[in-house]
Amino acid sequence: MSAKPSTPRNSGSKATRTAERRSARTPPPGWQDPLAQQQPLVSGRWLLYALLAVVGFAAISAYLTLCLLFYQGQWQVVFHPSRAVATTPASLGLRYDDVRFDYTGTGIAQLNGWWIPAEANALLADRTILFFHDGSGSLANVGEQLKTLHSLGANIFAFDYRGFGNSVNDHPSESRVYEDADAAWNYLTDIRHLDPKSIVLYGSGLGATIAVEAAVRHRESPALVLENPAPPALSLIEADSRTHLLPIQWLFRDRFEIMPKLQQLGLVLGEPAAGLVASGKQPASPIILNQAAANGPRLLVLLGPSPTSDPRYRPTLAEFLRDVRSATH
Repeated sequence: MSAKPSTPRNSGSKATRTAERRSARTPPPGWQDPLAQQQPLVSGRWLLYALLAVVGFAAISAYLTLCLLFYQGQWQVVFHPSRAVATTPASLGLRYDDVRFDYTGTGIAQLNGWWIPAEANALLADRTILFFHDGSGSLANVGEQLKTLHSLGANIFAFDYRGFGNSVNDHPSESRVYEDADAAWNYLTDIRHLDPKSIVLYGSGLGATIAVEAAVRHRESPALVLENPAPPALSLIEADSRTHLLPIQWLFRDRFEIMPKLQQLGLVLGEPAAGLVASGKQPASPIILNQAAANGPRLLVLLGPSPTSDPRYRPTLAEFLRDVRSATH
């Protein structure tokens, strides 16, 4: 048997095979790689613009967030409530009724106040002072002043706005305190059946603007007493350098502008009282302005470092209340 011829396992030389592989990898003449012609997917300029856009959007978002936070929390700039009522008229030796009023449809009392009755034989026992505090603390902070007012011989009714003292826990605002003032007036006239012409409105600080608004809404009141009226809240905010970056005119809603309200009542404060009220400055010595309007309530304005500690405070107020009583008796 003849043997089969053997077939070589690898044909051609090593050099030939290497040349063939190189030839297979070498592009033909004139061929261009499409990837080499493609432009970069992201240019440096585009990245810069994108970065600036992101930073700008973040800055605008932060600014709008700051505006929203100010808008939501602006009530804390005007009001400084306290829920603590550490003292009561009883602590000062006065008889009083702790009053709950302004009930909701579900029977929840919104407001809490103190009714401090006059002595039976007091000269002004048929007069009632509706007192509006200055929007700081609670009724506990004005106990001594209420005692001084009571010593004049009149009934006293003072209350806490919503968010203060034992009244319902809610954020106060300008519109809400005006509603609370209406509720206090309605309590005196509808529940206690007091003659509206026997109710004297008394406001201190921010409460002075609330008292004037109450007089605008309830023209039956014969008299209005303002103690160191607070200037418009917007002017105080604008004077703070920290608010200059914000559009305060658009964001701030609790204005508490007292002058337009006085004008509605036919009352115009002359200088220097008007300038002091507008700026919030206090005179070096007390100023007392007693004014009567043709169609509005009689007005008494007390300006000074501490009107209640001034020796003229009590006799001036007593004479004012007697004059009001004589005019409406």
